[in-house]
Amino acid sequence: MADETTAQDQDDSALRDAQRLLESESTDAGLTRLAALHPADQAHVLSQLDSELRAPLLSRISQPALAEIFEYLKDEPRHAVVDELATALLGPLLDQVDRDIAVDILHGLSPERAQQALAAMTSAPDIAPLLAHPDETAGGRMTTDYVAFQRDWTVEQALSYLRRTRPAAEQVFYLYVVDSEERLEGVVSLRQIVVAEPEERISTLMTPEVVSVLATADQEEAARRVQRYNFIALPVVDERQRLIGVVSIDDLMDVAEEEATEDMYRMAGLAERESLQRPVARSLLPRLGWLLVALVSVFAAAAVVDAFEGTIERAAALAVFMPVIAGLGGNAGVQTITLVVRSLALGNVELRDVRRVLLRELLIGVTNGVIFGLIVGLLIFAWKGNVGLSVVAGVAMLLNMTMAVTAGVLVPVSLRALRLDPALASGVLVTTFTDVLGFFFFLGLATLMIDRIA
Repeated sequence: MADETTAQDQDDSALRDAQRLLESESTDAGLTRLAALHPADQAHVLSQLDSELRAPLLSRISQPALAEIFEYLKDEPRHAVVDELATALLGPLLDQVDRDIAVDILHGLSPERAQQALAAMTSAPDIAPLLAHPDETAGGRMTTDYVAFQRDWTVEQALSYLRRTRPAAEQVFYLYVVDSEERLEGVVSLRQIVVAEPEERISTLMTPEVVSVLATADQEEAARRVQRYNFIALPVVDERQRLIGVVSIDDLMDVAEEEATEDMYRMAGLAERESLQRPVARSLLPRLGWLLVALVSVFAAAAVVDAFEGTIERAAALAVFMPVIAGLGGNAGVQTITLVVRSLALGNVELRDVRRVLLRELLIGVTNGVIFGLIVGLLIFAWKGNVGLSVVAGVAMLLNMTMAVTAGVLVPVSLRALRLDPALASGVLVTTFTDVLGFFFFLGLATLMIDRIA
């Protein structure tokens, strides 16, 4: 354990040294220090540098080294680095990175710059067809670097093919089997090929039941299948079941991280690519939009309070406990909506499951409502000694927590039914719902029982 801690401290020290040297006047020493690091650590250092410091350094890093660094850069810093590269350097650089990363970078460029970069690439004929697939589909994540055999080949022919072509595939543990029209028919492992007799046919070794994904499928579906079957790669096919690419587990791990982050951000009304490194101007507008929605909701809640102004004047203690009813209801709604949004994203819940999910959450909501209604009622009675106020608060808590879980289920499910992202500021919408209804239930019941409260 001590050895691991020491090694980690040394790694951290090397990162800090490289960054300090690059940020100082010792550029040559910094580049030497940077080159000694693992490409993943080099990517980390470059992503931490200010643009003004980083841009001049990029032309001094060799293209093979920079291409390897690109493999480890996250989306946001990678796009920033690309923006700092001259277009003339970008094309040859993209020839050296994995094809799926090259496609992702080209998708992020303006159409004009993408065309210029593509024109400078020797691999353009292989890359151009991949650009037809939207970035967030399985096709947009796939690479065409894979190994495929004909089913009637012998093991000797397959091994000869591997020796001759020396494939650049990221992984060769899965070797796919296709027919004469490139339709996916099976999969065979490298181990099976190595230990089999030379004259044995591939068709006798292959597993015919192959799990694949359509190129048009959402990247989340590809990630779910890899997770479900514990694969390290997944073949991608077109509508005619022809093998056109492979998406690997490392790319899909990035997808899982991106989708989870996107869901969290959208629930809070943040931009999909929000980060602390994002320019302030680009972060400001998306936040303003949903904050304006929240402002409308606050005024809606204020309008409810205003409608019961006379009740509050007769029993000022009501104002003290209004945040309690609305706040706990909002928390209950956020708990439910987080669970439902994540379940929808993972494919654990479909639209047909709404009734079952709603009944389950209602049971939880009513139970929590009864428990917290009793707790709140007892606390208010102990504090104020007012039975009527205690009953009103307890019943309002029960009603609001019940409606909160209802909204927590129906809001994301309704967004999914409308073909929108279920996480699309759902937290903002549910909080609005619980605030307005919480005040309405509490003050409405207080109005009915004002003679027992005032």
